[in-house]
Amino acid sequence: MMNILEIYEAAGISSLPADPAAAARALGIKVAGYGAVAQSYEQTVESLYKYSRFGFSFKDERGFVIAVNENSCGERRRRFTIAHELGHCVLGHLGHGSPNKYEEREANRFAAEFLAPMAVLDRCGVSSAREIASLCGISQSAAEIVFAELTLKRRSERGCFEFPENIALMRQFSAFVQRYLEFKNTSRRVIEKNY
Repeated sequence: MMNILEIYEAAGISSLPADPAAAARALGIKVAGYGAVAQSYEQTVESLYKYSRFGFSFKDERGFVIAVNENSCGERRRRFTIAHELGHCVLGHLGHGSPNKYEEREANRFAAEFLAPMAVLDRCGVSSAREIASLCGISQSAAEIVFAELTLKRRSERGCFEFPENIALMRQFSAFVQRYLEFKNTSRRVIEKNY
C-alpha cells in the first residue's frame, strides 16, 4: 500500500492542484470515461449506473481501471471521484466485492488528503475556504470542510505539521509553496498600493 507522498513522487506531483488522473496513470491504473468502458466491455453506459452515477473502480486481467462518468458532473466533482477511486485502488479495497461503508469513508479521506494536503495548505498560509477551493480545484463545500479541519488543527495540535511525513511532503512541494507565497505577497502589495 502506497502513501500519498509516494504517489505524488511517482507521478511527479509537486504543485497544486494535484491531478488524480495523472497520479493514477503513473501507477499503471487506467482512467476512462463511461463511454469507453462500456464499449470495451460490451455494455451500455446506462448499465454502468448500477455501480455509480459518478464513477467506480475495478480490477480486470490487465490491472486496475477507474471509470468516471464524463457527463454526470463538473470538473471538480470528476477530480474528486477519480481521487476517491484511486484511494480504493491503492488502499486494497478491490477484489472482494463492493467496498463497505468503512472503505468508502477511507477512500473519501484519501481523496481529501490527496487533493488538499493540510501541511501544504498550512505552509501556504491559506486563510479561507474560498482560497482552498481555488488552490486545490475542489468544490466550495469540500473546501469549507477542509478549512474547518485545518483551523482546528492549527488551534489544537501545535506542531502537527512538523511530523516526519509532513516534512517530506513539504520538501516535495517546497518550490510551489515558495512561488505561492511570493504571489500572495505581490498581490497584497499591489492591492495595498492601489487603495
